[in-house]
Amino acid sequence: MDGLADRLTVALDSLIFSQEFSEIPDIAVYGDVLDQWGKGYCQELEGSILDGDIGPRHTEIADYPKNDISVRPLARFSAPDRLIYDALVFDIAPELDEFRNPSVYSYRWNHRDHRPIFWRTSWTQMRRRARSRLWSNWNYKVASLDVSSFYEHIDIDLLTDDLSVISRNELAVKRIASFLEKFQRINHAWGLPQGSDASGILANVYLSPVDEFLQRSDLPFFRYSDDITIVDESWNTLRDALIGINRIFRSKRLSMSSHKTGIIDFEEAIQEDILSARKASIDQAVSARESQAGIDMQVYFDEVIDSEKMNTSDFKFALNRLRDMADDYAVDWCLDNLRFVAHASREIFAYFAACGNREAHIQRRLEEFMHSSESGSYPYVEQRVLRYFVRLDIESEAMKGAAWGIMEDKNREEFPREFAVRYLGRTASASEAQLLRHGFEGESSLTMRRALLMALYEAGKLSERYLRDVQYSLPELRWTCKYLAGNPKIPTS
Repeated sequence: MDGLADRLTVALDSLIFSQEFSEIPDIAVYGDVLDQWGKGYCQELEGSILDGDIGPRHTEIADYPKNDISVRPLARFSAPDRLIYDALVFDIAPELDEFRNPSVYSYRWNHRDHRPIFWRTSWTQMRRRARSRLWSNWNYKVASLDVSSFYEHIDIDLLTDDLSVISRNELAVKRIASFLEKFQRINHAWGLPQGSDASGILANVYLSPVDEFLQRSDLPFFRYSDDITIVDESWNTLRDALIGINRIFRSKRLSMSSHKTGIIDFEEAIQEDILSARKASIDQAVSARESQAGIDMQVYFDEVIDSEKMNTSDFKFALNRLRDMADDYAVDWCLDNLRFVAHASREIFAYFAACGNREAHIQRRLEEFMHSSESGSYPYVEQRVLRYFVRLDIESEAMKGAAWGIMEDKNREEFPREFAVRYLGRTASASEAQLLRHGFEGESSLTMRRALLMALYEAGKLSERYLRDVQYSLPELRWTCKYLAGNPKIPTS
């Protein structure tokens, strides 16, 4: 990679590409950043880095659901902060990847294209190779483990020491350390910020002593971030390995997840492989549009939701295949259980969008949810509901009322408020647009002001004079102002 501008451009490409898979997508898919990139935006970020003006100025910590109860903290940076962070890490990513053990598949670097490798490619490759190794010896036993709240418990000082040993680029390491130290100082968060490929690249390094230990023990293993699988014929050998790894974890301020750590026999291990083979068979039948595929898929979905502890991966697989067939079989179950499967909201709402024949029914039920007393406890679902209405361009007075309530509640998280504002801008009357402008002028959050400015534009109530005044008074929004001055069609994610 030639220079800083190139790394920033790779960071931008990765950020925009990831919006399809993002837990919290941007309201405009960063259309303003992309439009202004070659018009001074990139050069300004270069200047900030060269001047040492790095470190997140504003970070929203969002509680992203892991299951029906627990959550994990996602760090939501402003676009400039996210791009700077990624570019800093990408500066030393090739060195870190050269240091990576071949048995580690998470967050790899494409040395030819100078960019991160898409996570799904690496995950699929790891699963295929792990399966091949398992089936090569029927006497194998399998040990699996991961770390409790891995990213949150990464010690930045220890990580910086690791980076200093691996990378020859002292300045880049110093910049990364400075960014992460500021991140921890100004937020109710610690460890590495979650939600970025850059953090995944750094996290790989943190567990490299575990990789070295397993390689020296001559144990076949496969690691994806903190998810580690080890195979051997001896139960005692695997137990000793787990104890050795736990000692390394303690030295890195980490703890092993007890409920995800264990040793199983070959017969038990292949059951998962058999289930995977069944999924592959169903997937092939759906792709080929075989006549029996629909019924098989419905049976499989019922088995997944009726299991004592529903497997999230299997649930998402089932929904995605039903979506491919535009089969509305699971619509009512998803609507009834939306609160309990919020962690699968991305797949659920993509599925809803494919069931056009049920749109009116889905719309009514989502309106009921948004006006229920439970809505506020599930901001991630609220965001997805509003995004669904924005993407399908659905006008609804009931949803508009809910959106006003969310926008005006400044105690709510910003990410649902932003989509509430975007929805209001697309459906606002002239008098409602005046209220949006009043909201803009009384809003302190720069993130919300960006969303309100776009809402005023889409409502057709953003004059050239007012746009110039905003650009002059709020230089932090000048790139968004310049973007809107070009009369764009703002994209939806």
